[in-house]
Amino acid sequence: MKKTNRKILTFIFMFGCIFLTTSSFAEFLTVEQYVKKVEENNNTLKEINYQIEATTKKFKESYRAYSTYLNSNLNYTHDKTKAFYFPSSAFSNQDTAILNFDVSVNKQFKTGTLFSAGYGSSDTSIEYIVPKYTTTDMAPYIALEQSLMQNLNGDLTKISIAKFKASAESLIYVQTYKKQQILLNAKKTYWALSYARTVSEFRKLSLGRSKKILDWNMNRFNKDLAEKNDVLQSKALYKGRELTLKQAQDDIANASRNFNEMINISSNIVDSSVESIDNLENYFKNVTELERTDGKRADTLASMANAQSYAYAQEEKNKSIGSDLKLTGKLAFNGVDSSFSEAFSEMTKLQYPSWTLGLSYSVPLDFSLQKSVNEGFAADIQAAKKQAEQADLTEKNDWIQLNTNWKNALEKYEIAKEINQIQQERNIEEQKLLKRGRSTTFEMIQSEDDLDNAVLTQYQMSMDLIFILLESQMLYNTQTITLE
Repeated sequence: MKKTNRKILTFIFMFGCIFLTTSSFAEFLTVEQYVKKVEENNNTLKEINYQIEATTKKFKESYRAYSTYLNSNLNYTHDKTKAFYFPSSAFSNQDTAILNFDVSVNKQFKTGTLFSAGYGSSDTSIEYIVPKYTTTDMAPYIALEQSLMQNLNGDLTKISIAKFKASAESLIYVQTYKKQQILLNAKKTYWALSYARTVSEFRKLSLGRSKKILDWNMNRFNKDLAEKNDVLQSKALYKGRELTLKQAQDDIANASRNFNEMINISSNIVDSSVESIDNLENYFKNVTELERTDGKRADTLASMANAQSYAYAQEEKNKSIGSDLKLTGKLAFNGVDSSFSEAFSEMTKLQYPSWTLGLSYSVPLDFSLQKSVNEGFAADIQAAKKQAEQADLTEKNDWIQLNTNWKNALEKYEIAKEINQIQQERNIEEQKLLKRGRSTTFEMIQSEDDLDNAVLTQYQMSMDLIFILLESQMLYNTQTITLE
């Protein structure tokens, strides 16, 4: 009957402690809810998101090579000079006014073809000694230009876009890695607060047990049943537990400040309750081996994209500074007359077409300079390739080490868990022995210290496991980015 009553009282006491602990906070936050708060409020995370958005949108500027442009040109020339026009006069007075206007729509296609469709006109007025002479020349036209070497099939433009794309993807991977680390740190911060609070509650229980030992020895000493040394040992234990509790409370303040800073709050008090550190085992108890998808770490992908960018840069430079052969063609329907209306009538009847075909060839003659530039780009490529290879190697080794750490931490956790259970049982037995006078205060204190170490070691091992698991899940499964 007494044992039954003791169990009931113990249950009520534990329930009361849990109720007081949980009811002292305004709300309960899961780790995922906290991470969502971090995503909504963290300034550094917002900055990274803006940078990713900026890079993604600015990359589209490279497609402006295929955009349609409206070009217009208007100029007026007034020229007063003397020129040789008539045999009767060596030089004649001349007053010439010319108004030129041109408007066109221009577009480059993915074949590398430059297409223009437009309208041009020229109004000319010339005054000699003879009466004034005026003429209007107008014509709609279409024009084509095609590179037969540098930009055949749009190769130069495509390479330029690919270079810009790889460079933008590299920047996004860098920012993604920073973002992943912040979110990883957010989850670690959440569990750090849980750890600090759980340790503090354990320190309170430990202080309570040490107070019972002190009271018991004081009572025995007052009855001349114990030595003063037993009282002093008990006092030292009690004061030591007071000190560790104060340190645990300081740790809560520090953990709370870090917790709040992640969600853009300046305070060392967290009103919300969080999951207990005792629940951590639920996250990893069924995980025997770390897993990953085909994804890689974002910093490795950044190095790979950077190496691609340098390769495209060299290819672009080789084409742009090399030889080029261009084919040009233009078809226009002219209208020319001293009267604007007559010139317009001629133009609309399409009676006077004109066309032009041309070839132009260019080749750089500074061969030594071109060679030096190519060698410089080749060195850039090799440096970027080696950086990417080293990043890939580092990631592979880090993953191997992470798996090794996981297996070791699992083994240590299981051992720490067993030790904790043993020390719990030992402490209960030691208390019984002390009450019956079959144990000493020193042995009881030693049992308390061993129990403290066992409990905290198990907590620390569980923290190590969750941190390793979170790192494997959040950093090693980055999917490739494809900008469009």
